[in-house]
Amino acid sequence: HNKFYNDKVGFFGCFEVIKNYEVARLLLNKVKNWLEEKNMDTMRGPMNFSTNEECGLLIDGFDSPPVCMMTYNPEYYIDFIERYGFNKAMDLYAYWISLEELRKKANKLPEKLIRVVNKIKKRRNLVIRNVDMKKFDEEVERFKKIYNSAWEKNWGFVPMTDTEMEHFANGLKKFLDPELVFIAEIDNSPVGFSLTIPDINQPLLKINGKLLPFSWIKFLWYKRKIEICRVLAMGVLEKYRKLGISAIMHYETSKNILSKGYKGAEMSWILENNVMTNREIQAMGGKIYKTYRIYDYKLY
Repeated sequence: HNKFYNDKVGFFGCFEVIKNYEVARLLLNKVKNWLEEKNMDTMRGPMNFSTNEECGLLIDGFDSPPVCMMTYNPEYYIDFIERYGFNKAMDLYAYWISLEELRKKANKLPEKLIRVVNKIKKRRNLVIRNVDMKKFDEEVERFKKIYNSAWEKNWGFVPMTDTEMEHFANGLKKFLDPELVFIAEIDNSPVGFSLTIPDINQPLLKINGKLLPFSWIKFLWYKRKIEICRVLAMGVLEKYRKLGISAIMHYETSKNILSKGYKGAEMSWILENNVMTNREIQAMGGKIYKTYRIYDYKLY
């Protein structure tokens, strides 16, 4: 992060504390002192470990469990963090889109968009396809190139290294549904992707997170009954963003989510200052139902 932005920000994460402010204060003091020794001027978090992983403190939406790869914390964490002196750096939104709204999206694309897309398909050889699991490593490389370019101007972005992407992809591969993952190509070159995953937290909650010794059998049973999915990422290279590609991927994703029997989807997380994406999701009928906050504490 500091190399990419040329600043002096230190991060804290994996933050867990009992309902006792003094314990939280002592923990944060340790972080503060260590970062001051490293000549950092800002303490930021919670992040585990960057915006490429889980991040943000849940500040609104405590009435439902987190979906996979999203954080959760007791509500008293907010008081502890703000009492210590942290201030808001950025909010992250999680949207909920209902079965009814998914049906609307899956049943109709604006006629103007259809005409534009058909022209692009003819002139630029636009193809939107599912991920090819037989060429998984090659597909991951395509994803990485798009991600590191399409997300580059987002607040807090840090490029994913080869090692990070490999670890991330191998973790997802175990429960990835290729029919919920799309790649957009123009003239055989990848220009965008959409990644939606089943909420694997649902079966894990049923077995209290314990697979051994025999709970894995229950896990496999409940895995077949997952009702929620998460639209984890959707991005298009800047050069191609006005061609309607993201709208088509939303449309194709919605159709497949419905065909697989899901009852709704979370779309997360979205930066509060990402105006275009927030508008797109709201136009689809998405409603903000959880908010996560990243905090800063000025050391100097």
